[in-house]
This record gives sequence, C-alpha cells and structure tokens, in this order.
Amino acid sequence: AVLCGISLYIRIALPHNQIFVNGWVWFRETDAYYHLRNIETLVHNFPHLNSFDPYWLYPGGGAGPARPFFDWLVAAIILLVSRGAPTQHTIELVGAYMPAILGTLTLIPVYFIGKELFNRWVGIISAALVVILPGEFLNRSLLGFTDHHVAEILFSTVCVLFLIIAIKRAREREISFGHILSRDWSTITKPLVYTLLAGVFLGIYLLSWVGGLLFVFIIFAYLVIQFIVDHLRHKSNEYLCIVGTPLFLIAYLMLLPRLGVGNLDMNHAAMLVAIVTPIVLGVISRFMAGRALKPVYYPLTLLALAGIGLAAFHAINPSLFQSMFSQFSIFAPTGAWLTVLEMHPLTSQIAWVNFTTSFFISFISFAMLIYVAIKEKSADKTLFLVWSIIMLIAVLGQRRFGYYYAVNAAL
Repeated sequence: AVLCGISLYIRIALPHNQIFVNGWVWFRETDAYYHLRNIETLVHNFPHLNSFDPYWLYPGGGAGPARPFFDWLVAAIILLVSRGAPTQHTIELVGAYMPAILGTLTLIPVYFIGKELFNRWVGIISAALVVILPGEFLNRSLLGFTDHHVAEILFSTVCVLFLIIAIKRAREREISFGHILSRDWSTITKPLVYTLLAGVFLGIYLLSWVGGLLFVFIIFAYLVIQFIVDHLRHKSNEYLCIVGTPLFLIAYLMLLPRLGVGNLDMNHAAMLVAIVTPIVLGVISRFMAGRALKPVYYPLTLLALAGIGLAAFHAINPSLFQSMFSQFSIFAPTGAWLTVLEMHPLTSQIAWVNFTTSFFISFISFAMLIYVAIKEKSADKTLFLVWSIIMLIAVLGQRRFGYYYAVNAAL
C-alpha cells in the first residue's frame, strides 16, 4: 500500500501541473490523442468501435483499431464514473489518469512473482524498484500518457504470474491425464484455475496490442525447453500439456472475434501451432519413454520434425511463412524502421537512463538464476529465466522494450 502510494505520487502529483493547464488537459505524445478519439467514439456508441477511421492513413482513411481492449477499458470506466452521461472533461480526466493507475497496479503482480519465485522480501524490493526505475516504464505510466503500452505491461505481467503459479502447483502435485480422467478435483482444481486465469490475461494482452505474439513466442519457447529438460531428467511432462494447450486455446478463443474466421493469417497460424505443440511434444516424449529410447534422441527428434514442418509450411504457403518469420525483425530492426526513435537499439548510455544500476546487475543475476534453476530443477524459475532472456534480447534490439524489461530487471 505504501509503495502504491509513492507510485501514484510520482506518476500523478509530480507531473500534475504539466497536464492540467488552465482548465485544459494536455496529453503526452501524439498517440494519446489517437486513443482519446477512439475512446470518445466508444463512450457515445459503447461497446461499438468505428470500423473505419477517416483520419487514419490520410487522405484515404483506414480501418479502426485492431486490438482495442485498452480503449474499451477506459471507455467503460468513464461510463461507470459518469453514470452513463460523461462530459468531455470527464472523458479527458479519466483518460489522463488511467496510465498512472495501470502502472501502479503493475506492482501487485511484480510483488507476487517475486514472492512465488523466491520469498516475500524479493517481492517487496522488486515492487519498490519498479516504482522508482526511470526510463520507458515510468514515462509510459505517467499522468497523460494515454496509450496502450502500460496496459501491455500490466496484462503480460499478470499472465506470467498466473502461469508461474500454475506450473509450480501442477509440478508439485505431479498432475497427469490420469487425474483428469479420474476427476481428482482436489489435485487438479488449483492448477487448472490458475491456467484459466493465465489464458484469460494472455487473451486480454493479445486484444491490447497488435504485436502480442511476442508473449506467445516467449511462453512457447519456455514450454519447448521445459519439455526437453523434463524428458532428459526422466520426469513426466504431462503437466505441461495440461497447462500449455488450454492456456493458448483460451487466449485464441478470446482473440478469434477480432481475427475473424475467414482466412488463415499469421495470427491464426501462430496460435494454432502454439495450441497443438504441447500435445505433440507430450505424445513424442511418452512414445520414446515407452520404447526406452535414449533421452538424447528426444531433442534431436524435435529438431528434425521442426525442420521438416518448416519446410512443408514454406512449400504450402510461402507468403504466410515469410510473414510469420518477418515478425522476428523486432529483435533487430533495420532500414526505415530506424527513423523511429523508440526502435533504436539499446546503448549503454540509454540503458543507464532507463535502468541505472539494475540493468548491469541483472547480468550477474542471470548467472545466479541459471545456477539456481539447474540446482533446484525448478520449472517456474526456468520460465522466469526464459522470459527474462527473450525480453533482454528484445530491449537490446529496440529501446522501447525497456518498459517491459523494467519488470525483469527489478526482479
């Protein structure tokens, strides 16, 4: 509560006079005004958005927002606060305050991630660091920065929190398909509830940002690594199937109304692959264990199947294949993308401005984390490690991802 109070003071009280000036609300950066226009439309036509925006791609116009959850959320709160009759000032007031509130709410999942992975004090110190870290996260959670970035951080962090708890509980209880078939609710209820919550927040995250496949990739990469680790250690990995497939399925079903069911595009393909992969990995692992084949054959088999699958995918639909793999350019943008300031690669100077000492200390922490994850054979710490490494690669490629990495660096 104290840390949340300090966070609100930094994010609301300190910049207050820069935003509220002579009865006007001066929003930060241009995208805030774009979101405000969408929010105004929603407030007067809730829950319907404009399907066409005449100001988008001037002079011809373009489609309305593709992933509008942030705008929906703000519009719903405006209608709630104003009892269905908002003034223009109320719309702007709530819009200006939302980033600071969402940024402060991020402390809660950060605290619980620290507590679940290590202990309560780690959670408290991590939350305190998130409050005071300068740079991208602070900037995007300030009063008046009415953009979806702060919502991305909150929803992705909550998703990871519930996934960590789901993996931890599922592994502790060694849940299997046998528990589900025998309806052993006392064993499977908690892991399944946390999986459901992780899936819901992954879906909300995907509805908040068009580049949300980044977190699908992070979770996908973790599951593949953990399947291999468990198989090499002769451990059951059925719990990964039970958590992984429902997680992606729930998120996909939430996203489906925005994607439509007409053609198979990049988002459909990526989500369907993510849904099916845990089952395939589980079946192959069980088959090889049943035949008493050497564990080292498992990663080699997966590598061969991945190569065959990618070659077949390229042959069937080369344009979709190229579209999916072009998404990895976010880790190393080139050409015209570098005219956008936030897409510049991270330098040591920018890292210091964004994170101060925590960025450089985090490299020592990575070495300690790898040691602890191997020693404890901990699936939840492995998830944290994979999440942090991929976010580090992302922020090294684009400085904008500093608003994500602030959470990892603090932890």
